[in-house]
Parts: sequence; C-alpha cells; structure tokens
Amino acid sequence: MNNILESIKDFISSLLDKVTSFYEENKKISFIILGLILVILICLILLVATSEKDKKKQKDLPGSNLQLTESLIIPNGPELPRDYNISRKTKDKWTEEEAEPWFTVPTEKEINSLSNSNENMVNEIIGAAP
Repeated sequence: MNNILESIKDFISSLLDKVTSFYEENKKISFIILGLILVILICLILLVATSEKDKKKQKDLPGSNLQLTESLIIPNGPELPRDYNISRKTKDKWTEEEAEPWFTVPTEKEINSLSNSNENMVNEIIGAAP
C-alpha cells in the first residue's frame, strides 16, 4: 500500500515539475491555456445550473401531471338523413337514353390526333430498340 502511495506521490511531483518548467519557458501560452480552461469550467457550471432550473420549472408547471379521473367518452358522430343510402346497387350497363347526353362521337381529326399521340408515346418508350 505504501508503494502505491509513493508512486502516486512521485507521479504528481514529476507532473508539477513539468508544469512549472513549461510555465517558466512559455508564460504567454500557459496563461492562454489557463484562461481557456477557466472559460470552459465556467461554461460547464452555467450549463449545469441552467439545466437544474429548467427541471425545476418543468416540475412546477400546472397540468404537467395529468391523471385520468373519469372514463373517456366517445363523441357522437354526425347524423345521416333518413333517405341517405350508404351503398347502392349499380347497373352493369347504361341504356342508350342514359348514355346519349354524355357521349360524343369523335371526329376523324380527333381520332388521327389520338392515334399520333399514342404512336409517339410508344416510340418514346421503345426508343432506339430494333
């Protein structure tokens, strides 16, 4: 046990000797290093102090610890009118009379334009393939 204490004592004394010799040789640099260490320590102290204050503020906020005292109530949805059908049966085919107002017969020019645009899309997709 004494050996360990003596080795620690020797290490600390050698370290102090190195620091003092560095200080004597480079006073300007040693003051700069000491100043930086002090600034870092002050910043760390301020950081810890502000984080402690923030934790205390969060604990003191009203409503931060909400507890459920009653069971949750699901609100009523919108009421649907009586004649409103959610689903309906659709016809497989329209009659000629139903389709007539919505259908227009394409002209020759429209058919050629559609054909050309389709050919252009096919050529663009195929590209330079043989």
